[in-house]
Amino acid sequence: MSRRAEHPLFRLTAWVAVLCVFALTVFAASPELHARLHAGEVAGQTVPVGDADHVCAVTLFASGVTTLLVFCLLLLGALLAAGMVLRAADEIVAAQPLYRLVPSHAPPSA
Repeated sequence: MSRRAEHPLFRLTAWVAVLCVFALTVFAASPELHARLHAGEVAGQTVPVGDADHVCAVTLFASGVTTLLVFCLLLLGALLAAGMVLRAADEIVAAQPLYRLVPSHAPPSA
């Protein structure tokens, strides 16, 4: 198994992505932290945090988690179902020969 050399920028990008997802999860789970995140905004320009029409990265992430979870579970179920079909198709069935005694290819010699 060969493993290509990983560039440090790839690891840094992965860590930043993981930290962003973690932060969005924490803000989505805690309404108080979410409200503190919007504390410096002007009240007249945005919809309040507790309102149903409030749209920001945290609420979009929180509403998309359910959809993503269902999609991933369906994908996992499809892969498991495909694996079962492949295992059933891997069985080798021996075919019966066309003739029990194969005819000769030349006339009998006299």
